[in-house]
Amino acid sequence: MNSSHDGWATRIGLILAVASGAIGLGNFLRFPGQAVQNGGGAFMVPYIISFIVLGIPVCLAEWTMGRMGGKHGHSSPFIFKEYLKGYSLKITGTIGVMIPVMIYVYYVFIESWCLAYVYYFLVGGLDLGKTTAGNIAEQKEIISQSSDFFLNLTGAKENGASFESSILIFFVLCFAFNFYLVYRGLSKGLEAFAKLAMPLMGICSTIVLIRVLTIPGIESGLAVMWNPDWSTLKEPKVWINAAGQIFFSLSTGFGIALVFSSFLKKKDDVVLSSLSSASLNEFAEVVFGGMITIPVAFLFLGATVTSFGTFGMGFIALPAVFSMMPGGNLFGALWYLVLFLAALTSSITMLQPGILFLEEGFGLNKKKSSLVLFLFTFTLCLPIVYFNKDFAALDIADFYIGTIMIYILASIQIFVFYFKIGVDRGVNDANQGSLIPFPRSIRFLMKYVTPWFLLFVFISFCYMNLPEYLDKMNPEKMGQIALNKGENVGDAETKAYIARYVVLGLIGIFVLLYFTVSRALSNREERNPV
Repeated sequence: MNSSHDGWATRIGLILAVASGAIGLGNFLRFPGQAVQNGGGAFMVPYIISFIVLGIPVCLAEWTMGRMGGKHGHSSPFIFKEYLKGYSLKITGTIGVMIPVMIYVYYVFIESWCLAYVYYFLVGGLDLGKTTAGNIAEQKEIISQSSDFFLNLTGAKENGASFESSILIFFVLCFAFNFYLVYRGLSKGLEAFAKLAMPLMGICSTIVLIRVLTIPGIESGLAVMWNPDWSTLKEPKVWINAAGQIFFSLSTGFGIALVFSSFLKKKDDVVLSSLSSASLNEFAEVVFGGMITIPVAFLFLGATVTSFGTFGMGFIALPAVFSMMPGGNLFGALWYLVLFLAALTSSITMLQPGILFLEEGFGLNKKKSSLVLFLFTFTLCLPIVYFNKDFAALDIADFYIGTIMIYILASIQIFVFYFKIGVDRGVNDANQGSLIPFPRSIRFLMKYVTPWFLLFVFISFCYMNLPEYLDKMNPEKMGQIALNKGENVGDAETKAYIARYVVLGLIGIFVLLYFTVSRALSNREERNPV
């Protein structure tokens, strides 16, 4: 599995690297938040259907396409050269480079929150007080203190406040450690760290899970998952949210598995490897993410947890819960260590496609490509960190990059597999070197269900969510909404301007990367003329 310049030392290392890239905050924070807001256990029905109809087929397509296109190179523009040409190649290659790099830009900031919580739990700096059973007033006070701590730590109360908070130190530490591991390469950096981090995550998660399941009365929290609200299945948004969660948690549409599998040869397995990495990710999400966060949050806070969003659940509700538990500081530190390791393994994988692109497209060595990407991403991180009041910049960037563009790239990949390669040809290629045959049921889905279901989900999602985010860029409209709600009009208008500038910035970055990708493709043609 070795490349001439870098590659994977072992197949298990590749599986762990791809799985560790997918196992991230989406598993431990986003999934529990989605579940409690979408019917508890009932959410698992559309979730499992989406995993089978969308998740597995797109994962298999990514791995197969990556191996097929690897003869041209190991970054998105060169992999897609096997299937596309002209403007379609340049646009798709640009999206493939942009998504993981731009997600890293704001993801590493959230990663630093996890590291900060590990530190503050260990040193006892998160003492939120205690409460007696059933004392609602004390419980509300702990929640309030937890909220204040989180907002002050992350600088979410005022723009620029994060530059005066200790979070800046944790952010710099995370940023530096990411690039240290990236500089070491795939086998010595990402693969070696994944082999260490994945078992450690499993051990820490198991310890916390055992502690949660031995809390007296935890069965009332577990009942939320085992006594689902089936009426929520009538709501279209629940199905769309389930599909979106599958995309996010599997890193489907990130283009990362596409890049990593390009190092594989025909004799290397793709079917079992892709299914193993997807299954490992789902196990972590449902067993650890669902069985720890949801039951313990409901046990201590009751139905009020449904009012917390993803950040609220992970960084306000859970710290409050750990503070109410005996030994809460220890188990809180272990839990946020799990989150930090999950985030770190994901963020490292996000940087690899950019590094490979610079190496292949411009002939840069590891040191120079790492330095270029370090300066580029650090410069883009600063506005995200600075304009963090109510997470305004982060929220907009996450929607357009972490949701819309991911859907677009996943759709491109599955339609390329469907129309350009052909399902039968793709399946036959995937079967070469595979330890198990390509599942017949998945072949059927890829032929008749997945492409159209994917298109339906994407159109439905945009119809339901895009208007809201377009309005967020309109200062007049947001100001009027704030006025009607009795909120600060100036703050609302400022957030709208931030949203507008973030979107314009993303468009500018896309244009810049488009010309960079075009230049890289031209460089390759000049060096290797037909």
